[in-house]
Amino acid sequence: MDGFKTCVVILGIIVCLASGGSTGELLTATPGAPATLDGADQGYFLIDSFPRDADVYFDGKFLGETPVTVAVSTTGKPAHEISLIRGGYEPWSTTYQGNPRPGQTATVMAILVHATTSGAIQVISLPPGAASTLDRTHTMETPCTFAAVPIGDHEVSVYLPGYQTYYTSVNVRKGETAHVIANLSLLMPGGALSIGSTPGQAAVHIDGTYRGVTPHIAGNLAPGQHSVKVSKAGYVDWTGEVEVVAGVEAAIAPTLGRDPEPLYGTVSIISSPPGADVYADGVYLGQTRIGSPLVYRSVLPCIHEFHLAMAGYQDSTSTGVVRLGENYDLAIPLNPDPRPATGRISLLSQPSGADLFLNNVYRGPTPATVHTLMPGSYDVLVRLPGYQDWQAEARVAAGETVEMNATLIPIRPGDKVKGSIPAFLALGGLAVAALLCISRK
Repeated sequence: MDGFKTCVVILGIIVCLASGGSTGELLTATPGAPATLDGADQGYFLIDSFPRDADVYFDGKFLGETPVTVAVSTTGKPAHEISLIRGGYEPWSTTYQGNPRPGQTATVMAILVHATTSGAIQVISLPPGAASTLDRTHTMETPCTFAAVPIGDHEVSVYLPGYQTYYTSVNVRKGETAHVIANLSLLMPGGALSIGSTPGQAAVHIDGTYRGVTPHIAGNLAPGQHSVKVSKAGYVDWTGEVEVVAGVEAAIAPTLGRDPEPLYGTVSIISSPPGADVYADGVYLGQTRIGSPLVYRSVLPCIHEFHLAMAGYQDSTSTGVVRLGENYDLAIPLNPDPRPATGRISLLSQPSGADLFLNNVYRGPTPATVHTLMPGSYDVLVRLPGYQDWQAEARVAAGETVEMNATLIPIRPGDKVKGSIPAFLALGGLAVAALLCISRK
C-alpha cells in the first residue's frame, strides 16, 4: 500500500520454572500476596507485563493488575488460559500447558504492543495539484496521503480552481490505506437543495456525506441526480433521488413514518466550543460543528463511551445509555488548556458547502472549524457559485473561538459581482487557461 508502512512486532512470552534458590531464577522481587485458588500442594504463576498495570484474567477470572502471583494446585487442571488487557494496547492471551511443581513458580511475561487504531487515506485528483481537505480541517496538495487517520468514517473534499469541488465519505480500517480518486469536472453553475422533514431535527446525508439536521440548505451541488437520506431515531429512514438544476434551489420535506420495531438509537453530539474530534467506543465519528449536532446513527442499545478532543482544550470523556428508537443528546463543555498559544475560527454558512478562505488560503467547505491559528487578524472570504462573496475580518485571540455566520445572497441577473480573487485561485485559473491553450495547438 503506497505511502503507508506497516510495522510488525512479535509478541514475546518468557516462561521460567524456578525453584527457591535455584540458579537462573528470574524472580528478583517479591510480589504481593498470591491469589489463592483451590488445592493443597501449591505451585505459583507470576504473571507480569511490559508495560505493567494490565488487567489479568486467569481461566476467566479477574485477578488484578500486573504483576500478579497466582497459587494453583499442582494436581489440578493441566491447562490455563491467561489473558491481559491494557488500554491503548492489543489484547494479549496464551494457553499455558501444565502446572508448576509444589513450591515452584512459573513466570509468564507478556510484551504488550501498542494498539493500531489508525489507517491512512491516499488522495489522487485528476488533474493533480488540488487542495484536499480531511474532515474540514487538514489540507494537503494532491497527490497526498493523510497518515495516522483514526479508524472510522471521514469526510474528504478536493478543491481546484476552475473545477467542481469533489466530496466523498471514506471509511478507514485498522492498519489499512483507503484510496480516493477524484476525477474533477470543469466548473459549472451549481444548485442548492433545501431539506425539511416532519418531525424536524432529522439527520441529512447527501451522496453518503453527513450535512447536518433538518431544516438544512445544502449548496454547491453539481447539476444532476443526488441521493438523499433523511433519518431520525424511532422513524423509518426516507431515501430518494433528487434532481439538482444549476442556479435553482430545489426543496424536499418528507414526512417520516414511525418505526414499529426499531433496531437502533442515535446520539446527537455538540460541544462548546464546536470543532472537537469525536470518538465513540474508540472509533472516530467526525467533528462537532457550529449550528447543528453531529448525529451518530445506527447505535446499538447499550452503554457507550464518547471521547472529545480539540487542540487548545483538555480532552473530555463521558458515557451514555442509548435505547432503542430514541435519541440521546450529548452536550460537552470543553475546558481550555491553562496556557493556550493558538485560537480558532468556526464558520457556518447558509447555504452550506461554500468554499472558505482565510487570508486567501483555501481551508475547506463550510461549516468548518479552523484550528491552531496564531493570534491576530484574518481576512475571511466565503465563496459559493451563484451567490455574492461574503467577506469579513476576524480577530483571533489565544484560547478563544471566533464563531461566524455567513448568510449568502443569491446573484440576480444584472448584478455586478464584486469580490477579491484568492491568490492561488488566480494562479490556478491561469494554469487552466494555459492548459486549454496548449490543448488547442
